[in-house]
Amino acid sequence: MRAFKFFGIFLIVFSCIEPYHFVITDESPALVVEGYISDQSFNDTRTYPSDGRYFTIKLTTTSNVTNVRPTPVSDAGVKLISDANEEWSYQESFAERGLYELYDSAFEAKAGVKYKIRISTEEETYESSWEAMPNTHVPPIGTVGFEETESQKYVIEANESVLRTIKEIKTHISINENNSGETIYYRWKLTPMWVFIAPLSPSKTRPGYICWVTSRDYLKTYSLQVDNAGGYDKDLFSIPTIANERILDDFSVLIQQYAMTENNYFFWKEMYDQNEGNVLVDKPPFNLQSNFKSLSGEKKIIGYFGVVQEQATRWYFNKSQLSYPVKNAFKEGCEVYYGPPAPGCPEPTPAYPACPCKYCLEYPFGDATNVRPSWWKK
Repeated sequence: MRAFKFFGIFLIVFSCIEPYHFVITDESPALVVEGYISDQSFNDTRTYPSDGRYFTIKLTTTSNVTNVRPTPVSDAGVKLISDANEEWSYQESFAERGLYELYDSAFEAKAGVKYKIRISTEEETYESSWEAMPNTHVPPIGTVGFEETESQKYVIEANESVLRTIKEIKTHISINENNSGETIYYRWKLTPMWVFIAPLSPSKTRPGYICWVTSRDYLKTYSLQVDNAGGYDKDLFSIPTIANERILDDFSVLIQQYAMTENNYFFWKEMYDQNEGNVLVDKPPFNLQSNFKSLSGEKKIIGYFGVVQEQATRWYFNKSQLSYPVKNAFKEGCEVYYGPPAPGCPEPTPAYPACPCKYCLEYPFGDATNVRPSWWKK
């Protein structure tokens, strides 16, 4: 993907967070496992609405603390096993090495059933502990709202870090009353999608005029909450509104809510603290609790396999919901800089329109498609 280097007006925002220093006690090779199952099947998740998701197990390995991008583990055997002697096999994805998917559109975790994961590599076999969904009545997922806020953050201007007041929206989700008398351990996962329109496209009927964009690198966080009573709002995420082309048209976030066991919750809490909230980076975790073990007892493994109760809601936002106007800074940048070709943007031709100013599929800050999702807001 070509870098859209000539838009110097876009902000790179840094959080003012005091670093939490973790002591790394072991730099030996380790297998890192990411995965869960829930009571919502692939078919169920399409009604959120979304494109649907299969359950996955992601396997990577790291050798020492300097590895910031773990190596995918291919050609492993991955099985899900129930205490009723049922087995399901995961298949490695053609699209991503080290990602194993359970291609069963109707499979869902059942209440009262215990499950474990078995992983077989060339060197070792690993198993998780037996896990089951928490036996707790979870109230229906709440509604999402937002408020207009401002915060002081550092931004890059003329290659210098400057403290500025940033206009934002801060979102929250209502947590309904918990009358069960039991503690509920929540985690919320965020999956954004937004509309991007090429501001200098010569025609609204061209395939490159409007795109729908997803990105793993936006909203790289999740929220956690230990709840005993409910009846309040929980903050989820904040996004800037000025010079943020993601909100110029419809912006949406799929919010998946997981109710999990206490041990599973504290694994994610430790992961969050270790990465200072920026949790979807390619940095391997260290010294976290795990419910996996090597059957020989010799190989190190990091990760947690959880069985959760899942609910979801999709939230839409449009700049028209703000009390103040928002300029199309992306378009202004195109109009100013789209004279001589900018770095990474060759002269357009009929076959190659080049930069995202004219062709939305060249948008550099996510994965863009000009195919409208069937479930997208009408």
